[in-house]
Amino acid sequence: MSTNSNQFEITKFKDFNDLQNLIEKNRFPSNIAAGIKTPEVFPHTSTIKDDSGKITYFVGLCNLVMTNQKSDYEIVLDPLIIVSSPNQLNFFVRENSNTEVELHRLTQAIQPSSTEATIAHFLLHIYDNYRTKLSHIKLQLEYLEQQSTQTTQNQELIQLKNVKKDTVLLEHTLETQHQALEHLFKLDEFSNNLQDETVIYNIKTAERQITKLVEVYRDLIDAISGLFSDIMSNHLNHLMKYLDSAALIISVPSLIAGLWGMNTGGLPGRHTSVGFWSMVAVSGLLAFITWIILRFKNLMTNFIRFQEVF
Repeated sequence: MSTNSNQFEITKFKDFNDLQNLIEKNRFPSNIAAGIKTPEVFPHTSTIKDDSGKITYFVGLCNLVMTNQKSDYEIVLDPLIIVSSPNQLNFFVRENSNTEVELHRLTQAIQPSSTEATIAHFLLHIYDNYRTKLSHIKLQLEYLEQQSTQTTQNQELIQLKNVKKDTVLLEHTLETQHQALEHLFKLDEFSNNLQDETVIYNIKTAERQITKLVEVYRDLIDAISGLFSDIMSNHLNHLMKYLDSAALIISVPSLIAGLWGMNTGGLPGRHTSVGFWSMVAVSGLLAFITWIILRFKNLMTNFIRFQEVF
């Protein structure tokens, strides 16, 4: 089943209906495109056998739409289908997809010696794209961690939510793709025709590293989310403490004003011209004393403890 690396085709499709028409035209099983509208569950491997007993296998994969901007952490999946038959190797990719450019660049740089080698090196390239995207996510997490100690604005919280969503999406895509590749590696038509058996080991190593990185970043996201929550709770506690202190200070003159506002006799200063201002002065003084006590409460507590020690 070995084939020259240049003998592969790239077939482009516009949308799902166009892909279905191409599948019918080539008399492929219709279920090879199942789930392509939900790329995170699309990866799969399936096989068919012709009348002569030769095997054609189909591999659904998810590449990533890559950008040169390190600040772009958004995960955009680019599903494709690889069809490997005894006579040819065909990649079904979306129109205007970078996958076509990446395939041509890869085969020119490496020049794989067989159909299987072309697929294997392309798998390694896909995981390189995953690793690059994860480095962008790492930069975003470092930025959010720095911002968490400075601000709790909605913008940073929305960014954190988006990063978490993309990481979850990537995690489930990798899980589904792992199952598809395990099935592929068990096919004799694939593994027996690989001249370099270490390629499968390299693919599994790259896959394991990427999966572990996703788990690490998920834990970091949870830690940063907890940090945001703790900081917001701390700010809220300080605000409530301030409001409680203000309410206590205001309650002192309010109590005095309430007592002197009673419509009863015998209140001091009722018939004097300076009675009102005397009560205002007393209320202000008591409020000020209350503020002093609250303001230096911790200092006074520490001083009392210091005296108790000595």
